[in-house]
Formats: sequence, structure tokens, C-alpha cells
Amino acid sequence: MTRNLLLFWGILILLVSACHNVANESSAKKNDTVTITVASFDTSAYNYIDQAVKIEGTVLHTCKHGGKRMFLIDGTDSIRVEITAGPDITKFDESLIGSKIRVFGILKKERIDAKYLNEWEAEVKKPSENHNVGVHTGAKGHEDQVTEDKLAQINALREDLKKSGKDHLSFYSIEATSFIDIK
Repeated sequence: MTRNLLLFWGILILLVSACHNVANESSAKKNDTVTITVASFDTSAYNYIDQAVKIEGTVLHTCKHGGKRMFLIDGTDSIRVEITAGPDITKFDESLIGSKIRVFGILKKERIDAKYLNEWEAEVKKPSENHNVGVHTGAKGHEDQVTEDKLAQINALREDLKKSGKDHLSFYSIEATSFIDIK
């Protein structure tokens, strides 16, 4: 009887310990933040979709219409990382341009397919502009694009889609939960 009781308590202790370790591992994974660099963003972003990330870079541009987007570079502007304002960020101020910042957020994927491009084209052709539709590149003057420029961008994306041989193109951005100016 004593032997069975000891065996029972031993198994119970092992089970409780195993459950505790699984819970700790699970919460540790949730709190992990992946560090990404601007230089490696294009080649590694797909690995971290919907995960917490941290990135540092120099602010190249903030969007004038509401300040809900900014673009980071590092050294050159050959790779731009789009940062969107999360629900707790009112806007990205233009005074950030040229500043080195660290952004914490969630990596997001935007899927561009033929349906998306058709809907975007329909929005562009409407009399009133809808700045929230389309792919933002952070290129200088993109807020001032006329309808023809936007339609040219849509057609260029259609060509890219056709050349890719896939049914969609993927664009990645980071939805910022917070950021700090590290100068």
C-alpha cells in the first residue's frame, strides 16, 4: 500500500511539473520579440508574419495624410520598411524624418491579387480620392499622385503579378505598437 501511495504521489508530482513547464514555455514564446534589420527585411519578413518584432532604422518619410505610415531605411534607401500606426499610436509626426528610431510591433502581410487591384482601380477612378487604398511605397511625392500615376502603379503591379507566375504578390509591413527615438 505504501509503495502504491508513493508511486501515485511520484506520478502526480511529475504531471504537475510537466504541466507547469509547458505553461512557462508557452508564455515565454508569446513574449519573444524577433529582431529584424532593415537590410534583411525583404528576405526574412515572411518568416515572422503575425509575430512580435523589433526593428531599428532611420525615418525616410512620414505620410502627410494622417501620419499613419512611415518608412525606415538604413544607410541607403534601396530597402524601405513600411511602418503603420497601431491602435495606440495617434500618428507619426513629420519631425521624425531623419531620426533613428526603434519600433516594436507585429509583422503584417498584405496580399495583392487581381481582385485587390480591380477594387483599387475602381476606387482610384471615383471622383473623391481614397488615400487608404493601394500600396504605399514611401516614394517622395506619392501623396500628390494624380489618377494617371495611380493607374500606372496598378498596371505595373498587374505586370509584376503576371511575371511572378503566382496568384498574388506579398507586401510586408510592421504595425507599430510603440517606438522610441534613439537618435
